[in-house]
Amino acid sequence: MDPKVCIVLVNYKTWQDTIECIESILKSNYKNYQVVVVENGSDDDSWNNLLKWTRGELTHAVLPDNKLFRLSNPLSHKPLLYFRAHAGESDNLRLGPMENIYPILYVQSKINLGFAGGNNVGMRYALNSNFDYVWLLNNDTVIDPNAISELVNYSEEKKNKKERIGIVGSKLLVYHKPEKMQGIGAIFNKYSGKSKIIGAQEVDKGQYDNTEIKCNYVIGASMFVSKEFLLDAGLMSEEYFLYNEENDWSARAKLKGWNVGVAVKSKVYHKQGASTGNSPKKSKWQIKALNYKYRGKIKLYKKYYRPQLPFLYLHLLTRSFKYIMKGNTGEAKVIYAAIFNTKFQK
Repeated sequence: MDPKVCIVLVNYKTWQDTIECIESILKSNYKNYQVVVVENGSDDDSWNNLLKWTRGELTHAVLPDNKLFRLSNPLSHKPLLYFRAHAGESDNLRLGPMENIYPILYVQSKINLGFAGGNNVGMRYALNSNFDYVWLLNNDTVIDPNAISELVNYSEEKKNKKERIGIVGSKLLVYHKPEKMQGIGAIFNKYSGKSKIIGAQEVDKGQYDNTEIKCNYVIGASMFVSKEFLLDAGLMSEEYFLYNEENDWSARAKLKGWNVGVAVKSKVYHKQGASTGNSPKKSKWQIKALNYKYRGKIKLYKKYYRPQLPFLYLHLLTRSFKYIMKGNTGEAKVIYAAIFNTKFQK
């Protein structure tokens, strides 16, 4: 029998994205999986709307002119079997053989646990159940029908070769420009604090499909891990709340003797930043997200790259000066607050 895969989606006020993602998963050519949706303390009607959709009482569909319409349509037949639980309860939850029971498990958290915390809820459930692999998949994605099978095949091949690949990524493509890649892994430079995203914004012509990608961390929108890895390296660190989690996880994996890899034929289309936003200037939430980003980077260095910490401070101070020269004092203040560990003042 094919290995069992637990697919973890974390929803935070983006239930429409979650529905589209699940519709694409249901069209997968790989069938031995269960979807675990962690509703991460949304203060909107996400929880009720997700349940209504599963029962067939609510419909959300993309328009036919969407370039990725085929990945989520035609829509799956409703109602779908599902089970519901609350965070904490899921730690001890056993639903039995997946193939004979619920294709979807909904877990509700009353508070926002952050990116790592939300995913850890799903991973703790997976470790307590009979899963071989866990796929942490951003909810603002849709997947190709063979995306899961390619991840499983890559991981099983590496396992058979006795290669310790702990975290496996996918080829991430831009949802609104699906011919372009978001990236297929990243190379982190501990001296500059910067990451080079392999394949970023390149048109996908299959140029990486027969290449073994050399990277030191995979992009967090798609992270595929084995049960053996989780038992050895542990869950994601929850001290960051947002950003830097995948870099931390990969650094810890390396200390435990695990490498990272990319199943380049596993295609995932990512909307990018649906929950957090990507602009450094616009909203209060985006400024707050940048605060997490910079403080998290300093935490990362203090844990794994302490000898290079002065280089990071120099890089951040240089960046803040450039923002001041451009009139963007908001982000400069965020950087200074992170460096000196003070409360951010507008």
